[in-house]
Parts: sequence; C-alpha cells; structure tokens
Amino acid sequence: MKKGICKLCDLEKELKRSHVIGRAVFKKALNGANYALRLDKQHKKVIKDQDQWATYMLCGDCEHDLNTKYEGYSLDILRNKKKSVKHKKRDNHYEIQGVNQKKLILYLISIIWRGIESSHEVFNKLKFFDESPVAKNFLKECIKNDRVVLTECYDVRISKLVSTITSFKNEELDFITDIHCSIDNNERIRFLTIFEGYCFEFFYYTDSSQSVSSLGVLKKNKRILRMPYIDVFSIPEFRKSLLDMLEAQNSN
Repeated sequence: MKKGICKLCDLEKELKRSHVIGRAVFKKALNGANYALRLDKQHKKVIKDQDQWATYMLCGDCEHDLNTKYEGYSLDILRNKKKSVKHKKRDNHYEIQGVNQKKLILYLISIIWRGIESSHEVFNKLKFFDESPVAKNFLKECIKNDRVVLTECYDVRISKLVSTITSFKNEELDFITDIHCSIDNNERIRFLTIFEGYCFEFFYYTDSSQSVSSLGVLKKNKRILRMPYIDVFSIPEFRKSLLDMLEAQNSN
C-alpha cells in the first residue's frame, strides 16, 4: 500500500490497489488460469497478461464499503446465487425476479466512476472527463451518498449475452472488456463493458429527449428486471476488439 488522497472520501490515507472491475470477476472469467490474452496495441501483438487493471485509488474503508454495498450483492444477483432471486429464460427476454435494481445501478455507476478516475492506461480514453469534471463528480456523489438521483440525466441498461454459434456454451461467453466510451447516433455519451455473461451500457444524456425506453433499462423502484438477449458478436465494440486481436495474431 502507499499513502495518498482517496478518490472517494478525499482524505489522506493508506491506499489499496483498487480494481475497476472487481477481482472476483477476473477470477471467475480466468477459470483457474494465471493470465488472460490481451492485445498490445503499441506492438500490435497478442500477449499473455496477468494485469487486472488495479491501481492505487481508494482507501481500505472506501474499497470495503463499495464491495460490501454493491459488488457482493450485484455479483450474487447476476450469478443467480441468491435464494430470494429467480432467473427465468423467456422466449423473448431474460428475467431476474426479486432484484434490488437500485443496488445494481449504483454498482454499475461505481464501475464507470472508477474507470474515469483510474490511472491505468487501459482507461486513458476516459480522461477527457478531467476537462469537465461535472459528470464524474455527479457519479461520485451517487455512490458516496448511496443515492440514485437525477435519473432524467442517465440510464443504465443490461442485456444478456447469447451467441448464434451453437457450439458456444453460456459459460464460454464470460468475456471481460474494458470500458468503451462513444457518442451514439442520438448524441448520447455511451459507456459499454462486458463481463459475467452480460453487456452493460450507461447512457449519459445531454438532452432530456434522449432517454432510453426498452428492455433492460434499470429502474430503482422495480423488483423485476427484464432484459433483451444480445448476440455477443453483434456488439460493434466487442467485434472490433476481436478482429483486432485476430489480425495481430495472424501478422506475427
């Protein structure tokens, strides 16, 4: 550990190595392996990598609070580990019954916020928020105060990953991506990440008419989450990352 200013409580404390996407997610996805495959963009080749994108960011108390309040619950929900929650495979959507969607929203907000605050090179593309910190400070206040507010300014959507390639099993769709950020066709700031067999999107609006109204959009007072199925290979960000890796592998 090292001494520094905690990004969440703003106090000078001993900092811990903090994961943007939790260590538990990496452990499950790696399935006993000691490394993952990653595209080294600088040298244009695929390398074996043990890096889990952790940096000194939070003090032990704040790290523990976020993990206890949001991560533990959310991963149990997504993995179908809670007896009070039921997962249902419907023909046209995937359904989770009995879920505290407020906690899920705050869990995903905490991931986006950590990515923005992280000094890891994987998240360098999010540094443009430093030029206008209003958005990241808003996210920080949500998780710091355990409140979901100003929901007219953003939406969070979850989709269940599937594949039209019949040889793929559900457990083989447990990919992890970094956080992609773009401006979509409706001028919304859109964050996207994939892990635990789900696709997570965070939409930040610049206009109230841009709201997302579809399956998978989280509502803090609802207990049933109905999410669309999405073919993992239809997701442009994932497809591009995969093609870049294949191209780099074939050229070496």
